[in-house]
Amino acid sequence: MERCLWLDEAEILFSHGLFDECFRSSMPRRFALISNAESTCNLFLEQTYLTSIMTLVLVLADAALQRVPDEIRSHPQIEEYASRRGKSPGEVLLDRAFHHSAMKRLARDRFSAEKMGRPDIVHNTLLQILETPLNWMNKLEVLIHTQDEYLITVNPKIRLPKNYVRFVGLIEQLFKEKKVPKEGEALLSVERATNQQMVRKISPTRIIGLSTLGRPRLLRNVANSVSGFEKPMVLIGAFPRGHFKEETKRILDETFCVDSSSLTSWVVAGRLVYDFEWSIGVAQARVG
Repeated sequence: MERCLWLDEAEILFSHGLFDECFRSSMPRRFALISNAESTCNLFLEQTYLTSIMTLVLVLADAALQRVPDEIRSHPQIEEYASRRGKSPGEVLLDRAFHHSAMKRLARDRFSAEKMGRPDIVHNTLLQILETPLNWMNKLEVLIHTQDEYLITVNPKIRLPKNYVRFVGLIEQLFKEKKVPKEGEALLSVERATNQQMVRKISPTRIIGLSTLGRPRLLRNVANSVSGFEKPMVLIGAFPRGHFKEETKRILDETFCVDSSSLTSWVVAGRLVYDFEWSIGVAQARVG
């Protein structure tokens, strides 16, 4: 008899004759096959099978990515900035680096103005996760859900501008035209959607939030856990400080804290993608 050991689940014993049947009927996982005859241990991945079924949905949640709100569009700082860029105040993205004085007038009921106007967080995070093997294999689905309840879908084929100014122009074009490019296959698209509508559209099999308010757990263990689901969704906050909105918290099945300190969104996202790759064997397969 040979043994199949799930790396993070109970040990399953089965005979050699049932090996294929067991593999097909089980949740896809990396496993070690230990042969009594040869006394060897071989960690391997049925990569074709795994990658055909597993997708990680990564959501940049409550993203500080919005156009200038109505209540401050007439502010001199906003008007000057928009004029300098040849656009109307309602077409430009809110950016604290340029609009700090105007943003002091903002009074929002649902979220603090201190959490708004940080397109750079989304830009840096996307750069971290889009140029990864998981995305190249079309096994990473990236969504951006903004504080104003817009849902942006990111095509894995996109080559995102590394220049921040070009990125801002791209997102402004997206909000204006609803998809980029305007003709042909969309690399970016945007629509109105609440958190609940996003969940209904994606139909994830598990929804996990990463927050300093969650239960402590190593990020690699979180990745191992979510890799057991066919289509897990993980939410990472894309705002400078604070916590998820209450509406966002309500869609979560579990919330985990992966560090004793608050980490930047792009650090958490990059580490999560790599740990997920490791969990399903992609990282090992690419150097083996």
